Amino acid sequence: QIGDSRLMILLTSREAEAAGSPTVTETLAQLSRLPAFRRHVLGGLEIDDVHLFFRSEAGQDADAGLAQSLHAHTEGNPFFLGEVIRLLASQGSQGDGELGLPQGVREVIGQRLRRLSDRCIQALTTASVVGREFDFRMLGTVLDDISEIDLLELLDEALKARLVEDTPGQSDRYQFTHALVQQTLSESLSASRKVRLHARIGEVLETLYGDRPENHAAELAHHFSQAAPVLGIEKLVHYALMAGERALSAYAHEEAVAHFTQGLDAKQIAVDDDTPAPDEESARLLFGIGRAQASILRRGAAQNLNRAFDYYAQAGDVPKAVEVARFPMAPGVGRLRVTGLISKALELVPPDSLEAAVLLSRYGWALGQEVGDYDRSMAALDQALAIAQEQGDQVLEMWIRANSAEVNFFNLRHQKVLDDGPKMRELGRRVKNPQSEVSYGISAMMAGYALGRKEDFEPLLDGSIDLAVEARDQTLLTGTLFVNSALAYASGRWPLVRDLTDRGLAAMPAYPPLLLTRAMCEYSCGDRAKGGEYFERLLETARHRGQGTGLEFACVAQGVPLIAEVTGEKEHIEAAIRASNALLSFPSATPFLIQLARSGLAMNMLLTGETSGILDHYKALEQYRGHWLAWASVDQVLGQISRATGDIDRAVEHFEGAIDICRSSEYQSYLPRLGLSYSATLLERDTKGDRELAAALISEGLSMAEELNMGALVEQLTTAQGEVPTSRQTHSYPGGLTQREADVIRLIARGKTDREIADELIIAIRTVTTHVGNILNKTGAANRAEAASFATRHGLD
Repeated sequence: QIGDSRLMILLTSREAEAAGSPTVTETLAQLSRLPAFRRHVLGGLEIDDVHLFFRSEAGQDADAGLAQSLHAHTEGNPFFLGEVIRLLASQGSQGDGELGLPQGVREVIGQRLRRLSDRCIQALTTASVVGREFDFRMLGTVLDDISEIDLLELLDEALKARLVEDTPGQSDRYQFTHALVQQTLSESLSASRKVRLHARIGEVLETLYGDRPENHAAELAHHFSQAAPVLGIEKLVHYALMAGERALSAYAHEEAVAHFTQGLDAKQIAVDDDTPAPDEESARLLFGIGRAQASILRRGAAQNLNRAFDYYAQAGDVPKAVEVARFPMAPGVGRLRVTGLISKALELVPPDSLEAAVLLSRYGWALGQEVGDYDRSMAALDQALAIAQEQGDQVLEMWIRANSAEVNFFNLRHQKVLDDGPKMRELGRRVKNPQSEVSYGISAMMAGYALGRKEDFEPLLDGSIDLAVEARDQTLLTGTLFVNSALAYASGRWPLVRDLTDRGLAAMPAYPPLLLTRAMCEYSCGDRAKGGEYFERLLETARHRGQGTGLEFACVAQGVPLIAEVTGEKEHIEAAIRASNALLSFPSATPFLIQLARSGLAMNMLLTGETSGILDHYKALEQYRGHWLAWASVDQVLGQISRATGDIDRAVEHFEGAIDICRSSEYQSYLPRLGLSYSATLLERDTKGDRELAAALISEGLSMAEELNMGALVEQLTTAQGEVPTSRQTHSYPGGLTQREADVIRLIARGKTDREIADELIIAIRTVTTHVGNILNKTGAANRAEAASFATRHGLD
């Protein structure tokens, strides 16, 4: 009867218990022969489900760090997860420290352990101190009272009980089936016994790894850190330093910070203060942690590098002092981090040496970014370039040119950046220097984007991310991902924006330009909740900076008004104004940041209606007309200011310029918002043809917004479309043509090209193209010749 019924029978079993039961094994074998039988192995919950599980159990959301810890600790096992969450709730803890072992979990695992022999439990308990994974030979050496044959039998017993398993792809290595099994066994040991086991394990591992311990330095550092009460800190610091350097070479910067911190803590040296390094080992630890912090934009990097430099300089170790000073840490905009350090290093080297050229390149870069002194910056960079060329060091020459490009970009010398392109490409064909290629590429792509010149930035996009990955520099990769995401945003490729920003934020979760780009992407697509999540992260980054003048403030200054235009919400305007004023009041802020601050402040003033002094911002920004800001057009801002101050004709001129750049460079996502501002200005002026042009702009913007699925702007443009007044003309045109379309068809009939029509009517070519399309649709003409014939028949020529 069951075979003919629409019935599902669900059978469940624990894998370990099923494997130990001949009856269950035989039953499963019989069931597997049935055609309708399906077997599904349940794994642990994924991280997103852990978030949902926590909310269900605890009645609140878990932050990302806690969810990750819970997932790692329980491996998504729902029972273990529920028990750990209830333990946290009972302790009033948010999981800031090490997650504990709940009694319920301890009892369940204890039941399984009690089925083992005492000798097996003894062996596993020792193995639990080794870690989640352990090596048979090493465990046998530590358990010197157990023979190899006996140990194999004990591990077979544990394997059968499914408490350990073979490590995939590795012979003679085992792992506990769950981290909580290891934790249960480890916590059964007294503190004194555990410390001595760590000491014994560390010494055994040293012997096994011989004179090549580098690959296992982190493991050795862990055991010697636990054994410090009986062995002291000498080996701990030695292996922590080795593990940190190993992590740096593998670009595992977070791990490197942890290892160097471990060594410094053991020597009782504060990580981020001004205490001088007492010895060479401490200086090495400080240099290591400074490099790791700089690579992930952590605070304290400059401080620790300076401490290391001061030790080497005072000790007379010039090569090491220069090595510290030449480390490519990004300058701190508005925060003097490296300028002084490099200046001191320059005094230690011969003025015409390659070492001087390297330091001068760094010095020029720092003067441009930290001090805001463009002339001194370029003088230093030119001096460095002359030395590199004289000594024929083309790798160094590429690096100097890349630094010059970044200084020029942040000083809005965009054409200077692009002018160096042919030389950089020539050098790139001769020598391999992916770091410099990537650094220059970021500046050049942004310069081409700012000038609205697709022909300059588009060729650089292809392969830029792969090259950044090859460069193996997290900062450069993040910058490249941002530039690519900004250009993807401009063209409205939202899935690509999400993918690129996800990748960038995985590397640097608080990188302001990526957070703003992603927030604007989500807002533009109508997802306010998601957009708000990313924008709040940006605001939080700025709040953590306190008083500062970095990119986070520029992003807040410009991001708030741009998002307010989409959402209508003005909640954060005061924060944006404060961010702008912080940048504008800082004498060494670069022109690029000043430009963002001014434009943001002007847009915020327009939103609040407090426009006193706004023309000062107009005058300061006018020299950059035709340029594109990171997320808006300079002409768009100038147009809004002109309209607010009553200069409508000039406003129209600015909006037309911004629309032209959008169309020529295919910045499609900006067209709908520009169309709204431009059409509103035309309707306010309301001269001949303005209503028709406004209607065409709204129609074009709406079509683009619908094509790109920009929900919020579709709604605004649809409303605006219904509010465009009808033409004042008393007569109508054949085919339902508007006044502007009649003007265009007359010129078509005279044989004018789109460019000639645009010049005569003083409108953009793209606008002419839109009108021509409307004319062909309304008149039923298949081409321009038939449209001209229609005009002649109806007296429109």
